[in-house]
Amino acid sequence: MFHPKSLHQRTIVFILVPIFIFLTLVGIFGYRSVQKVLLDQWGETALANLERAAHNIDMELNRPKQILFLLEGLSKENSTDNIHKFIIDQLKKIDGVVGVHVDWPESLKDRKVSFRRRGMKEGAQWHLHGSTTGIAEITAPAYNVVHNSKTFSIVSSLIDDKGDKIGRIEVVLDFESLLSQTVKTPLWSTYKAYLVDLEGNILISANNSKKTCTGESGKIFGTAGILEQQTLAALKDQHHGTVFGPGHPPEEVSGFYQLKEVLWTLVVIAPGKKVLQPIIQFRLLYFLTSFVCIGVILIFIRLMITQTTKAIKKVSHNASNLAQGIFAKPLKVTSSDEVGELTKNFNTMTRQLQKGLQLQEAMDIAREVQLTLLPQKDYSENGLEVSGLSVYCDETGGDYFDFIESDTHPGRLHVVVGDVVGHGIGAALLMATLRALVRAKIDQPVEPHELIADVNRQLYQDTSQSGNFASLFYLTIDGARQKLQWVRAGHDPAILFDPKTGEFMEIKGKGLVLGLDADYQYQTSTLNLSGGKRILLIGSDGAWEAENEQQEQFGRQRLRSCIAENHQLPPVELLSCILTAIDDFRGSVALRDDITLVAITIDGGPPGASEGEA
Repeated sequence: MFHPKSLHQRTIVFILVPIFIFLTLVGIFGYRSVQKVLLDQWGETALANLERAAHNIDMELNRPKQILFLLEGLSKENSTDNIHKFIIDQLKKIDGVVGVHVDWPESLKDRKVSFRRRGMKEGAQWHLHGSTTGIAEITAPAYNVVHNSKTFSIVSSLIDDKGDKIGRIEVVLDFESLLSQTVKTPLWSTYKAYLVDLEGNILISANNSKKTCTGESGKIFGTAGILEQQTLAALKDQHHGTVFGPGHPPEEVSGFYQLKEVLWTLVVIAPGKKVLQPIIQFRLLYFLTSFVCIGVILIFIRLMITQTTKAIKKVSHNASNLAQGIFAKPLKVTSSDEVGELTKNFNTMTRQLQKGLQLQEAMDIAREVQLTLLPQKDYSENGLEVSGLSVYCDETGGDYFDFIESDTHPGRLHVVVGDVVGHGIGAALLMATLRALVRAKIDQPVEPHELIADVNRQLYQDTSQSGNFASLFYLTIDGARQKLQWVRAGHDPAILFDPKTGEFMEIKGKGLVLGLDADYQYQTSTLNLSGGKRILLIGSDGAWEAENEQQEQFGRQRLRSCIAENHQLPPVELLSCILTAIDDFRGSVALRDDITLVAITIDGGPPGASEGEA
C-alpha cells in the first residue's frame, strides 16, 4: 500500500486528489440534474404539442359526426329523398371526406319521417318517430378502419323493430386529409410520428423527411424496439405520457396522447441526440469548463502549497543545520499566515538558542573555572590522606571543598566544606566569594572561631540584601599531635569511624549559617585522638538526601554502612564507592542537589589515650 512520505506527496494524495474527485462528482451530479430538467421540459413541450395535435384531429373527426347528428333536427314534413340528399350534400362538403354511401330501405323512400337523438355520447342511438313501419333506431356513428387502406369510415346503422340491421350511412375519410394540419407542425414534421389503436395497430405514420403521411400496412407498433414496447404498454394504461429509452442520454424518447373522439393515440418518437441536443452541447461545454476550472483551481492550490512546502523545507533544512550547531542567516518571512508565523518563530527560536548556546559556553567556562577552584590533587603527609569530590546537579554548583596546608604551622592542614543555598550560577558566584574569604584569612594568627566570625562579617555585606547564606564546616588537623579543631557554621555534622571498634561518632558543634547575622559568635570544638587509624567524612546534605524512584532518601545509615564496608580503601577509592552506591540507589532519578564529600584517613600510629570535646 502506498504511504506518502514527503509533504509534497501527502499534499497530492490527501488534498489535490480528493479535491479533484469531489469537483468531478459535483460536476457529474450537476450535469445529471440539468439533464433531468431538460428531459422533463422536453416531455412537457412534447405533450403540449401532442395535445394540440390530438385536439385538431378530434375536431376533424367531429365534423362528420355533427352532420349525422342533424338527423335529429329534420322536420316531419321533409321527404326521405330530401333527407337523403341533404345528408349526402352536407357530408361531401367536409374536407377529407372521399365518399358517402347510403343504404336506405326501399319501403321507406316514400314515407315522411323525423328522427330524434336520444343522446350524444358514444353508443347513443337515434329513435325514429312518426308513422314508420320498419326503422326502430339509428345507431351513433362508429369508426371502421381497414388497416391496409389509407382511409377509414364513420358508420351509422339503421335498426328495425326486431333489432336487425336494415340499412346504414357510411362516411369515408382520408387519413392524410385528417392529419393535413397536424403534419405541418414542427413536432410532427421533425420526428417519427404514429397514429395507433390500443391493440398496437399502426393506422398511419408520418414521414419526417417529406412531411407526408403514409399507411403502415400490416405493421404493429411495439415490434421495432424496447422503446416502442414500453410506449405501447404505457399508452394502454395512461391517457398521455413520455417514455425514455435506454442510455445516458437516452438513445430515443417518446411521447403519446390519446384522442377523445376515438381510442386512437398519437405517438411521437424522437432520437435522443436530437431531443437532447442542448444537453449534449451543455455537457460538452460543462465538462470542458469544469475541467478547465478544476485544472486552474488545482494549479492554484498546487502553487500555494508548493510555496508553503518550500517555506517548510527551508525551516526543516535550517533546523537540521541547527541540530548540528550551524547557525544560518534568519529566514525571510514572505507571508503573514501560519507558515509566516512559523518562520518568524523559528527565527526567534534560533536567536534564543544561539544566545542559549553562548550562555551554555559561558556556563561551561564557569564550570571549568569553578573546578579549578577545587583542589587539583589529593593530600598525603604525616599520616594524613585527604581526598574530595563535588558533583553538581547543574553546570555549576554552590558546594565546594578545600584542604590547605598551613604556611605558618607546618604539619597543620586546614579542611573546608561549604554548601551555599541553592545551586546554579548564583550559588557558584557566592561559593567563589566564600572560598576567597576563607583563603584570605587562613594563615592569620587567630583561633578558628575568630576566623569564621571574620568571614561571616565579610560575607554578610554581600548577602544582607539578597538573603542568601551558606553553611560551612571548617576543620584543622594537627597530624603530629592527633589534634582536631573545628567550627560548624550550620553545616551537617562530620562522621568519624573507628575501624578497630566499628563505632561511629558524629563531630558536632553549635553554629549559625554564614551571611545571616554579622555579629554572631562562633565556637571552636576540639578533639584529641589517640594512636590508631580513623576515617573522617565531611559532606553536604545532597549526598544522604538523594532520592530514588520511590522518593526514598539514601540516608546517613547507608552512608555509614558504605564507610564500614570500604574503610580499608584509600580516601579517593572510598569516595568512589560511596558515589557509586548513591548512583545505584537513585537509578534514573536526577540529582536535585549538589553532592560534596571529603574523606580523611588519620593514622597516628599505636593507639593511645584520647581526650577533648565533640
